[in-house]
Amino acid sequence: RRAAAVDELRPVAEALGIGLAIGAWPDAAAHLESDVVISTVPKGVADPLASHASWRPATVLFDAIYDPWPTPLAESAAAAGCPVLSGLDLLLAQAVGQFEQFTGVTAPVDAMRAALRAAR
Repeated sequence: RRAAAVDELRPVAEALGIGLAIGAWPDAAAHLESDVVISTVPKGVADPLASHASWRPATVLFDAIYDPWPTPLAESAAAAGCPVLSGLDLLLAQAVGQFEQFTGVTAPVDAMRAALRAAR
């Protein structure tokens, strides 16, 4: 969403040997056939893209939203056979790291995952 952020990511993508495609929001649907799609827009903003999506089953979608879940974008990707990660996956990873840093104890990941799913 910011040109400066793209410039910061470019060397990382190059070091990893991956292509980085950035487009203006009106062209967002054209990028849904990429290998990985990461959506970090606020709730509801990407919903209209779902009806225009032409997913490849190999595309991985990370939709950082976790409420409401699933989003229309995530539903459309899942219906096309794409692997989908939600904001809950990110929240869990952050919580595990924080738990371990604060306590010095290995986090109970399975219990934490189950609690997130139950709360959803």
